[in-house]
Amino acid sequence: MNKLGLFLTFLCLFGIALACESDYNPNLVTIGECKANDVAHWRETDSLPVVNPADLPAADRTVHEERMAYILSLARAQNKKFVASIYSPAGELLCVGINTGSPNIISHGEIVAINNCTTLHGIKSFTGHTLYTTGEPCAMCASALLWADFKTIVWGTFNSDLLCKICMSNIPMDSSYIFSRYYGLRPTAPVLIGGVLRADADAWFGTYCNRPTSIYYIKPQCACQNTSSPLNVTQTLVNTWIDGNQVQYSQFNAVIRNNANNVTVTNPTFKSLPSGVNPTQIWGLQKTSVADQWVLSWNPMLTPNQTFSFGYIIQGATELTFNAEAQH
Repeated sequence: MNKLGLFLTFLCLFGIALACESDYNPNLVTIGECKANDVAHWRETDSLPVVNPADLPAADRTVHEERMAYILSLARAQNKKFVASIYSPAGELLCVGINTGSPNIISHGEIVAINNCTTLHGIKSFTGHTLYTTGEPCAMCASALLWADFKTIVWGTFNSDLLCKICMSNIPMDSSYIFSRYYGLRPTAPVLIGGVLRADADAWFGTYCNRPTSIYYIKPQCACQNTSSPLNVTQTLVNTWIDGNQVQYSQFNAVIRNNANNVTVTNPTFKSLPSGVNPTQIWGLQKTSVADQWVLSWNPMLTPNQTFSFGYIIQGATELTFNAEAQH
C-alpha cells in the first residue's frame, strides 16, 4: 500500500473513532426550532391586515381604481365574473387572466394570469409584481400567489360577501389567513388591499341566491352580525359671530342618543367629517391618536336610550359630521 493509501485509511479510521465517541441521541439534537422528539406546531399567527382603499393616499387609490375598473370592464365584455391582471414593478400591464372554466375547474383568473405571464414573458417568479382580481383570491389562489412571491394583491369583492351575500360557492376562508402564513416561504408579508371599487365589483357579481340551479349557487352557512351603531348624533346651531379679523365662527351643541332598547354601547368612537377639519374648541369629546376619531371625555358607556351632550366651536358656519363607529 502506498503512502497515499495509508493516509486515507488513517483518516477513515480516525473519523470512525470520533463518531463512536458518543452515540447519536435525537433528544439532544435541535432541528429548526423543535427538538427531534418534540411535537411541532406552527406558531400562532394573526391574519394579515387588509388595507382599506379609503386609507390610501389619493394618488395611489386612483391608480388602483383605474386598474380595477379595467379588469371589471374586461369581465363585463367577456361576461365572466373572475378576471385578474398582473403589473410589473415598474407599473406595466403584463397580462390578464380570465376564468372561463377551461381547461379545468381550477383554472381561476389568478392562475390563468400567472400562466399567461410565464408563456408571454418567461416570468417564473413574480417578486415585486402586483396582481389585481375582481374577487378576493380563494384559498387555492392565495397559496399560489404566495408561492409566486407577489408583492401586492388587490381585489374588489370579498370572499365573505361572495359566499354569504351572493350565494356563490367558495371555500369559506379569508385570504388574509393564508397570506399570514407567508413566513414559511418568504421573509416579508405581501400587501393586501381589499374592496377597491367594491360597490362596482359587488354589482357585477350580482346574486345567485335566487338561482339555485346555477353551477355557482350554494346555500350559505354564515354567521351574520349587524355592526351598525345604535347611536345617533343630532346638532343645533346656538351662536355665530365674526371676530375682529372678520373671521366667522359658529358654536354647535350636540346630543348623542343610544336608540337601542336592549344594547349598552361601551367605549364608542366617532369619526368626524370633513377629514382633517378640527374645531377650535370642543367639550365632551376628546381626540384619539387616530385621524379624525373622537371618544367620550367621560362616561365610557351609553345604556339603552341614554343621551350624552357635547359641543364645539368651529371656524365658518358649517357643522362637522360625527358618525358613530361603535361596535356592540
